[in-house]
Amino acid sequence: MKRLSLIGSWKRLGVQVGLLAGVGIAFIGGSEPPPAIAAPVCVEEGQCTFVKPLFLIVADYSTSMNTMFDANQTRWEAAVSAIVAMVDADNGYLQGNVLLGLMRFGHDPNVGQMGTLIQNDSSGITDGQKIDVGFYDEAAPDKAYYQCNGEAIKTAIMSVPAPINGSLTGIGTWTKGAMDKAKAYIQQTWADHPNDKQQRKGAIVLLTDGQWTDPSGTQSPGPANQNPSITAKDLFDNSGVPTYVVAIGEAMGKMFADEIAMNGGTGTAYDAANPQQLIDALKMVVQAIINDVIQPVCAPGLPRIMVLLDASSSMLNINNGTQAGPMGMTGWDAAREALAGANSLFDQVVMGNQAVENLVHLGLAVFGYNMPAPGEQKLLVDYGPCMKDNFAWALDPNTSCEAPGCTDPWGGPPITWTFKDGSAIDPPGFDAQTLSHMPKCDFAGNLPNACVGSGTYTHLGLQLVQQNITDYKAACSNPMFPYPCDANTKFINILVTDGDYQSTDAQVQAPLQAMFNAGVTTYVIGFGDLVNSPQSMAKLNNMANWGSGGSEMYYDANNQMALEAALASIIEQISFDPCCGFVNCANVPEPTTDEPDPLPMDTTSTTSESESATDTATDTETTTDTGVTATDTDATTDTPVTTTDTTETSAGPGTDTTPTTTETPTTGATESGGTDSDTGEPTTGNNPTGGQVTSVGTDGTDTEGTDTEGTDSATGGSTDSAGGCGCKVDDAEGQTRGLLASLFTLGLAGFIRRRRRA
Repeated sequence: MKRLSLIGSWKRLGVQVGLLAGVGIAFIGGSEPPPAIAAPVCVEEGQCTFVKPLFLIVADYSTSMNTMFDANQTRWEAAVSAIVAMVDADNGYLQGNVLLGLMRFGHDPNVGQMGTLIQNDSSGITDGQKIDVGFYDEAAPDKAYYQCNGEAIKTAIMSVPAPINGSLTGIGTWTKGAMDKAKAYIQQTWADHPNDKQQRKGAIVLLTDGQWTDPSGTQSPGPANQNPSITAKDLFDNSGVPTYVVAIGEAMGKMFADEIAMNGGTGTAYDAANPQQLIDALKMVVQAIINDVIQPVCAPGLPRIMVLLDASSSMLNINNGTQAGPMGMTGWDAAREALAGANSLFDQVVMGNQAVENLVHLGLAVFGYNMPAPGEQKLLVDYGPCMKDNFAWALDPNTSCEAPGCTDPWGGPPITWTFKDGSAIDPPGFDAQTLSHMPKCDFAGNLPNACVGSGTYTHLGLQLVQQNITDYKAACSNPMFPYPCDANTKFINILVTDGDYQSTDAQVQAPLQAMFNAGVTTYVIGFGDLVNSPQSMAKLNNMANWGSGGSEMYYDANNQMALEAALASIIEQISFDPCCGFVNCANVPEPTTDEPDPLPMDTTSTTSESESATDTATDTETTTDTGVTATDTDATTDTPVTTTDTTETSAGPGTDTTPTTTETPTTGATESGGTDSDTGEPTTGNNPTGGQVTSVGTDGTDTEGTDTEGTDSATGGSTDSAGGCGCKVDDAEGQTRGLLASLFTLGLAGFIRRRRRA
């Protein structure tokens, strides 16, 4: 997840979830009939699990909009083209996910009289404004909303003549009147629909080319009480409605435009110096609407899936654990490829056009030996969208290989790994804390060619995941959390393990059953060349039983293709909402903050005002394991930071259990005695036998050639964000289930073998 610079990040804005209901403020004017032309992509609101937000386009119709914008277009002509492009973007994504409205504004020629028209204006602006396309049919008994009415927006804006047929004078810019009308109309919409499943959110985009005036359009700027920032602030503070401002002409770069945006909760105005930049600016507004308004609405319904990966040393070995495997041949390599490779689970397509990584929030944790206390269990990545590149980096042997402790991550024992935090160094400069990890590859005299040192204390990993779920739920229940959750948010665990565990059955059973009783199902995948022993098969079936209330058996995935198919089969059991397709990880590899990525090897950068919301800088990073070069785009440059810290700290909810020699034990985290049954690992007691090399946790130490960003969205995933994403997680009747069909087409489904319980 690379940082992406977007003004209006939901994290920064803190868009309020609670909107005022039933506010009966009278509004003036009406709305057009529903559109006659169907939208390119239309999902009726009744099919959704969330209430679509209101999105009102407020366009400046002053005669200064007739000024030439470039050699070929006036400002008004460019505004029309940009609004059409915004509606059409991503195959009509916006109109499929919000209820659109369109309003134009000018000035009021007679402030004291109702129903006054502007002299020589034939477009119908009355008392300073006109709603060309409304949200709903006011005359209908049920006041039905106009679904997917982008075509009506386009038809209306293209049919309006230029202000006073191209005159440069005659219509002023009474912006506060427009904001007041927008406020009244949104609040009236809420009041007219008291039976909405939940209170609708709303958002406004104001497109203007000049300083605001008084109501009559003669005084510029008008008196202080006519400052549109007053209404923008009231809407945001009291109704949770943000105002986005796109400034062209004389408004570009001016404080008054930024003031409206800042009081409206969206930072600063988007400036556009030419027609193309205006199109780009409106697309950036759409992306901000996705992040600020649609995303928080959909977020509670997105499943949270935690992958718990066996990080025992046998994952680095081959030949029944007797020899360290070469690059690409180990269980660790296969698991990493299945989780973060070019055709991973998260690239599988469901809902017709959506990659799985667009539909769920993913986390990653590992477990290994129980010493030094509290153990090797570690939360590498907490729940979040578009985490595939984080997974790839965290599990890449090159990431944790740093001289002198490591010169060849597949070279066999002894290896001393250097663990890093990908959010503390650039590259990769992840937004979310991402910790690297590898199983120990120590030397043992009885297995001189194999990696040893990390056992299989499965219960410690399960306890970590259980505690993290508790902490995460406490945090995400706050509506101001970046990705809020609610009581219906589904949590799922996927345990991937390659063999027998060293924990007791009771230790493993307790957290699995406790999580299931709390509504969290744990699916179990047996993986690796040790999985087919009778002892392992029995324990895998027991874990699957405990983690599912007896309804699931473990998945046998004895190779990479089978592992991918098993993971996909698990995802197939989740139903998805067709109305929440707001994330496209192929184009936006990380959800937004307003901090841009640093550009390595450079200390200056130039920001182009025409940068799109999903393509905002240039940052070339080359992977060491695939040879792929990935190009990201960023807006600004920071100086790369290098830090060294032998204690790794978790940034998100949950308990950081990364081992260091100075950590103190936690309850239930230590175990003495016992026999290590993981081939190629210690055979007796708690300490590796002979030649132990201790893994060193060093956060923030950057080395050349450890970035695996190039294996990310450049290699797979859906690129169409219009169709819908994973919101609804209940197993509703009739929901789309297309993943297994695609797996059969690919010939993968035959690799899934589900073991029956004895």
